[in-house]
Amino acid sequence: MTRTTQALVVGFLGAVLLRLSLGDGYLRYVTSWMKWPLVATGVVLLGLTLWMLLRPAPEEDGDDHDGHEGHEGHSHKVPAMTWLAIVPGVIVFVASPPSLGAYLAERRADDPVAAAPDAEILPLPASDGPVDVEVAEFMWRAGVEDGSTIKDRDVRLTGFVSTDENGNWYVTRIAIACCAADASASRVRVEDYDDAPERDSWVAVTGRWVEGTAPGGKSETAIEASSVEPREAPANTYQ
Repeated sequence: MTRTTQALVVGFLGAVLLRLSLGDGYLRYVTSWMKWPLVATGVVLLGLTLWMLLRPAPEEDGDDHDGHEGHEGHSHKVPAMTWLAIVPGVIVFVASPPSLGAYLAERRADDPVAAAPDAEILPLPASDGPVDVEVAEFMWRAGVEDGSTIKDRDVRLTGFVSTDENGNWYVTRIAIACCAADASASRVRVEDYDDAPERDSWVAVTGRWVEGTAPGGKSETAIEASSVEPREAPANTYQ
């Protein structure tokens, strides 16, 4: 691999980072606060590419390490393994892997649920209609104070559809702290709505908490649905 080829590989990786971070593509892999670090990294890689292309070629010594006459134009060998550096970029451009969804959630269903905040848990705001609540928040509200903060309240949960082996379906969200590698799933079983939407489709489920259901209890957290409406997947599918 020549010096020019090395520079082009570095430039390709920088271009991939900028393409992802200047749009919404990066949100499939990392959390939103990493946008500008990714942009900065892409700019640095492109700057490094220009430096590698424009810097003068190093002068060759007249003799090699064994005292033999050097060869004009000799270039240092770069391991062929270096070509593997472009594989992630090619995958992003060609395959564009989707965000994590039902496949992960169904296999992480037994993960611990995020703990309720230490501060006082306030009741849901007064509203003439359903109150929008995050799936994870709905779950920990169900598990504290006997669910008093959501009891007899109309709420709306938005997420994608996952299922289980018993034919139940769930409104589901995935949370990440940094990147997709540390993802965890939260999901609420939907009751009294047998016509399950397509797996991995996004829905808004309006209904009321099923009393007695909670994380870690005898029955997993559930919502008695009064309506289910289709939704477009948001740009950032993670919480």
